[in-house]
Amino acid sequence: MPKAPIEPRPGAVLLAAPHLSDPNFRRTAVLLCDHSAKGAFGFVLNRPAGRSLEEVLPVPNHFPDRDDPVFLGGPVGLDSMTILHHERDLSGSREVLPGVFLGGEVEELARALALRKTPPSDLRFLIGYSGWGEGQLLNEIKENAWVACACRPEWIFDPHPETLWQRALRTAGASFRHFPDEPQAN
Repeated sequence: MPKAPIEPRPGAVLLAAPHLSDPNFRRTAVLLCDHSAKGAFGFVLNRPAGRSLEEVLPVPNHFPDRDDPVFLGGPVGLDSMTILHHERDLSGSREVLPGVFLGGEVEELARALALRKTPPSDLRFLIGYSGWGEGQLLNEIKENAWVACACRPEWIFDPHPETLWQRALRTAGASFRHFPDEPQAN
């Protein structure tokens, strides 16, 4: 079981505090990919966009035979798409957790996915991202809007994103272990 809370750092997951009501982040689990004095960014892992890759990408595209689900990575940059994957040797990608990579050269990734017949369960196509300005994330953590904890690699490609936040929150320490699913109902 991960020790939590931790300091926010790349590879950590930010869990929206149960009382956070911002519709962009209510009950989200955000993979933090960068955090520095200049700001931070990451991707919501548990917000399916309700659309497939086939519906989102223009034709022609680099992924013509894929209809993977697309996830909403956050409210910023909704005209951009990023991919989380396991392709270790992909040019331009960066490792965000052991064996989990972010982005990379699109044509090379498309070829690798087609060659390996990579299933949708091993990928996350994300529209947009979550971003914080200088000092903003640390201030929000101090205000108890977020809990930072160690990210389990299986959370990245979780087959049940609708329950990821609840399950992850229960690993974030004793005070959240028995937290009700709907605290407002109590």
